[in-house]
Amino acid sequence: MRRTGGPPRVATLPFMLGCACAATIAAACTDLTYPLPDGAIPWTPPARFALWWRMTESCSGKQGDLRSIRWYIVPDAVSIDLDGHQVQGATLGHDRIVLADSLRLDGPLVRHEMLHALLGVDGHPRYAFLNACNDIVSCGPACEKEAGGRPVPSPGAPVLDPRDLGTRVEIVPRQPAASQDSGAVAIVVSITNPLGTPAWVRLTPQEPGSLYPHTFGFAIDTDDPPRVGTSDQYFIEGMRFPLGAHETRRLVWDGTLLVPGTYGINGWFNADTAPRFVVTVGP
Repeated sequence: MRRTGGPPRVATLPFMLGCACAATIAAACTDLTYPLPDGAIPWTPPARFALWWRMTESCSGKQGDLRSIRWYIVPDAVSIDLDGHQVQGATLGHDRIVLADSLRLDGPLVRHEMLHALLGVDGHPRYAFLNACNDIVSCGPACEKEAGGRPVPSPGAPVLDPRDLGTRVEIVPRQPAASQDSGAVAIVVSITNPLGTPAWVRLTPQEPGSLYPHTFGFAIDTDDPPRVGTSDQYFIEGMRFPLGAHETRRLVWDGTLLVPGTYGINGWFNADTAPRFVVTVGP
């Protein structure tokens, strides 16, 4: 995936692997007695991890105790050596999570490991990683392969327009406050294939002749006076976006903390923009 505008961040849509960081994300789940990777040290995660845990509980339908998780990082590392495989995160048993230092605050990767801990199973079951928590958690090439792969519409599959997908935007939590998880929020932009068969979405180019149309994007502005505070936009190569039958795809942005105040939020998928809404972050 490629992106334009806003602060640098790891892409959250596993389909769009133009971003080198997203293409290399890998994770692992091992047994209870597995030793810690070389160099791993105990680590106390920030308050926003509580929000990410609740998000993972919500999409998975599983409940757990975040306080039971012991966290570790491998300092100054971009990957972790696990039995000769380079991964960015690992769940050891179901109560130890190790993260590469450079990605310790990457929401989709962290939630991937949280999902392993909540499920209590090894591997990447499709119902969890590519269905229920699709795009809430990262699922790179190895994860996708183990989960059975993403559906690819046939060349003759139905073609939809962005407005057919019902672009939706929500903020999590619905009533954010600076005193809750240090003001952590997530903006989720979602689309859903309304058909019971795989389909293509016809994308409108950014400008005539462009081969890189926009897909998901969002903007947060201050409501009084209205001005853009932060934004992010993604694009892919090619003029069609694939969706499985009734599949929901998402952009999840969790890149900052919001101080008390009133904000306007916009979200879009290509040519379809959801109505702007206003949210107040309490003290």
